[in-house]
Amino acid sequence: MKLYHQAGFRSNWSIDSYQNDSVGDGIIFSPVHETKEKLIEKDVQLKSHSLFDPQFYIPDSQKSKLQTYDFFPEVITGDGFKTIDFETVAFESAEKCVDFQLEQGFQALIIPTRFFSDVKSDFTNQQEVFTVSPFLDTIKRRGVKKDIFLTLPMIHSIMIDEGFKNDILNWVTSFPEITGIYVMCDHSENAKQVQDFSKLWGYIDFIRKLQNAKLKVIVGYSNTEALLYTALAPYAVTVGAYENTRMFSIDKFLENESDRRGPKPRLYIPKLLNWIRLNTLIEIKEDNPALWQKIYTPTKYSEDFITKTNPHFANQEPYKHYFLSFGNQFNDLKALPIDLRIDSLIQSVKTANSLYDEIRQNGIEFFNRDCENDHLEVWLRVLKKLKTP
Repeated sequence: MKLYHQAGFRSNWSIDSYQNDSVGDGIIFSPVHETKEKLIEKDVQLKSHSLFDPQFYIPDSQKSKLQTYDFFPEVITGDGFKTIDFETVAFESAEKCVDFQLEQGFQALIIPTRFFSDVKSDFTNQQEVFTVSPFLDTIKRRGVKKDIFLTLPMIHSIMIDEGFKNDILNWVTSFPEITGIYVMCDHSENAKQVQDFSKLWGYIDFIRKLQNAKLKVIVGYSNTEALLYTALAPYAVTVGAYENTRMFSIDKFLENESDRRGPKPRLYIPKLLNWIRLNTLIEIKEDNPALWQKIYTPTKYSEDFITKTNPHFANQEPYKHYFLSFGNQFNDLKALPIDLRIDSLIQSVKTANSLYDEIRQNGIEFFNRDCENDHLEVWLRVLKKLKTP
């Protein structure tokens, strides 16, 4: 079971964490955040342990860094992307994309697919014509011996539709060349954590079905619920810095993203299984040191961040702290057999809920629902269901 960094805008933070702090097993590079020239310059050994996600999710994306890749749909079709035009150059795009991944020496090959924001009856046919068939044809002609991962960007409504899930499962298993699935899901949550049991359980059930079909599964764009996914022992889960690497949505692939105010600085607290606003943590630290000792797990980065005069959400420390803290939790769980892993997660959730109760009993207000423990009740239900034979 691997841990990949889901690289985003600050990929150097992920690279530093991997190379200097020994967190994770490699990087999943993001062309929407990394130009082709910059990626080519990356360390050869680093790329040999890493993956490249071509990110064809929104094929007419105008994002400037995507435009540096000559195989990207909007680029290769020339004067504005149209699906019907792309079909005539799909094989050229596939050849260029496959050759790039091979030339750069990435650990495995990833086949891109499109993202659809609603359920389409011809979902599999469209994906097959758009990329799957051209890529598999190119891979066969190139004699590739590496693992082949097919990208599956899902939406929550598919995850709770058994018929559609089974159709997709039958489709992906019809390609013997594909050894794994790189799956991600737009859960369409207003909260920073998945708080809907049906969404989370539907996704976990889909991952299990992929595994039962003997496919290696990379669970991409994972937030702290990646700890839950370890109970399934997937091929890999991911850890990311900014929220757009910890939850999948198409926002970052669109040219005109809505203006957003920068979030309040937060810090990941492993014992609470959540990110907590810094002003709340400072209040606990200053007013209730005994409670602070119970909830806080320091790293060299968190200590620097907490003592900053004007801490900002864009400082690197909270994210490198998250990588270290989450990496330690991941490694502890990875060392356990599945049954004990689930028991350990259940105990962690119960401990977190107990600490949340103690925080409230001390009169401390969170003033932000994303810092609350609503997601943990969903986690506990999922874990109990996983534990049931």
